[in-house]
Amino acid sequence: MNIVGRITKNAEVNALANDRQVVNFSVAINDSFKNKQGDRVEQTTFYNCS
Repeated sequence: MNIVGRITKNAEVNALANDRQVVNFSVAINDSFKNKQGDRVEQTTFYNCS
């Protein structure tokens, strides 16, 4: 899966068990559409990534 958007938070490196590490960050994706009344609506969805 590819996600194209804007990074909204600095990446954080966290230590896990057995000397493993994970990087956590957040991405925002904007979407716009017209509702039944014909008004343009913008919607932002945030994805937390690891």
